[in-house]
Order: sequence, then C-alpha cells, then structure tokens
Amino acid sequence: MKKILIYGDSNVWGDNFFTGVRIPDDKQWVNILKDKIGDEYILLQEGLPGRVAGSLEEYKKYKNGKDTFMSIFRTSAPVDKVIIALGTNDLQLKYNRNSNEIINDILWYKQVVSELYEDEEDRKKFFVNETMPEYIFILPINFDYNGGAEGIFDANSENIRQEIITYFKENINDKFIYENDMDLFEDGIHLNFDGHSKMADIVSGVLVNGENKES
Repeated sequence: MKKILIYGDSNVWGDNFFTGVRIPDDKQWVNILKDKIGDEYILLQEGLPGRVAGSLEEYKKYKNGKDTFMSIFRTSAPVDKVIIALGTNDLQLKYNRNSNEIINDILWYKQVVSELYEDEEDRKKFFVNETMPEYIFILPINFDYNGGAEGIFDANSENIRQEIITYFKENINDKFIYENDMDLFEDGIHLNFDGHSKMADIVSGVLVNGENKES
C-alpha cells in the first residue's frame, strides 16, 4: 500500500468561505479520490484555509506553508508521493507577490525534501526504499475576480497565475495540474461540489495515467 501526502490550502480542506462552513467529508475531493483509487493508496489530507506557499502571513503565522511543511512531512513519512496544492492565496492583492516569487515558493517544497534526502540517516528513516517521493503540483485554479472574489484578486492576479502555468509548462518535468474552468461557489474562490468531484477525477487520472492535466 502506498501513501500520498496532499499538502494544500482551503480547497484541499474543503472550505466554502461564502457560508463559513466546511463542506461534508464525502464532498471533499480528497475523500472522493479515496473512493476512486480504492485501497492501493492511503491519502493524508493536510489542507488549511488561507495557507500560503511562502511565509507571507505576519499575523496568522500558522498559515505560512513553509513553517509547518517539514514537520508534517516527517510525521507522514515515508510517503510515495507528495501533492502540493498551493499558490492561490499568494496571488491575493494584499501580498503583492510576483510570479517568480510564487514559483520559487511552490518549488521549495521539493527542494527542502531533496535536502533532507541528502542526509544518509534521514534517507533511511523518512524515504520509501531510500528514494525521493514523486511530486505532483496542483497549480492555482481559476477564480472570479469580477464576481465574488473582487477586491481579493484582480486581472493582474490572473495574469500572474497564467505566468506560473507557463513557467511550469516550459521548465518543470514533475507532473502538474492546471485548470482554468473549475466550478466554484458564489465566493468565486472555492471549489463547489461539482468542482470537488471534477478535481478528484483529474487527480485520479494523473495517478492512474501518469500524465499532466490541463483544461
């Protein structure tokens, strides 16, 4: 049996910010995915609303993805695959980040594990058969900056999102998922029930077929 660590933000957690209530467990894409792929994998759901890829949050520091990742990786280890689903919150206007900064933060999650791997003792303890886990990146999905997400994101946020996608297309060999037409709740940010179902289908396809997914 293989283990997958899924480290992400509110869309991994299952948030509907518009209502302020977490969606039911069986509607969250991680749990839908469990049913799709059966008993071959154990899925470790590590999502947090508001989590950023970087260390941008000064007041609610628990939202800084870098600050908690290595503790979670070690407690979950050894894992066969790591899915990083971060970067959307970093696009918020209040953080004023550019695409290069966000890309570097997203890629950090593989780099820091690679550094851990270089230590012989850690390699034996935290890695399956002393090999690096496979990485899958879920890049920031579409958001409605002209609707519910107005004031949180804007047209430039979307431009930066597309720059991130372009960079991964041209430079990254790891598997990655990018989606431009996901179904969202009225808040224009979070996956609705159909969106969670679609994401489960997409990730299942990547796990089974081993190909990047785009729309």
